[in-house]
Amino acid sequence: MRINSIRLPMNKTRKMKSENKKTLAELLKETRQEKNLSLARLSELTKIQIYYLEALEAGQFEKLPPLVYRVGIFKRLAKFLDLSANELIRAYGKEARESEDFHNKPVAKLKNINGFILTPKKIAIFSGIFLASLLLIYLWYQVAFLVGPPNLAINLKEDTITKQESIAITGKTDSGVNLAINGENVFVASDGNFSKDVQLADGINIVEVEAVDNFGKTSKIVRQVFRNQ
Repeated sequence: MRINSIRLPMNKTRKMKSENKKTLAELLKETRQEKNLSLARLSELTKIQIYYLEALEAGQFEKLPPLVYRVGIFKRLAKFLDLSANELIRAYGKEARESEDFHNKPVAKLKNINGFILTPKKIAIFSGIFLASLLLIYLWYQVAFLVGPPNLAINLKEDTITKQESIAITGKTDSGVNLAINGENVFVASDGNFSKDVQLADGINIVEVEAVDNFGKTSKIVRQVFRNQ
């Protein structure tokens, strides 16, 4: 009995192969466009600066913030683009290493001013350390997500009534957070204390105090102040 051989369609194989060659920059840009999201809208949703989004889609990793914040960026992008955070981080680690172009340089020429020679074995060790560091940062970021939003307390009581043209808002939050009162950034001291004078109009005034930490977690307090002349 003759058994006919089965051939796989070549065009399908090429298609799968070409998809595997897609870079991180291409993946992020194409996925964003498929969801009809502009860079401005994606920035608004993820709280990531457009500057960093443009750098990612251009493959310019050197323009990204420090490594500890890059993991957070990939985590947020994965959430809003319906991608795998692990895959994004893995792809970034691979492309970041390849961008160093170690494999295209003769080993004999890879020396620094102290005569240190960078061999393939050392490259492998450094790459392993880099990936391990990236994994530890990712795990730390995952644990950080279990932590609650930043602490926030202000001196302003609910439904305050005053005749003054302005009112002093003082309070305390966690150090290192971004704080805004009615949309205006306010300086936070190293101990977490802050203060700002808010101008009042006649009648009801809304005072909104918002604190955002490095992970994008938010605490907000809203108070009404009635100015009665």
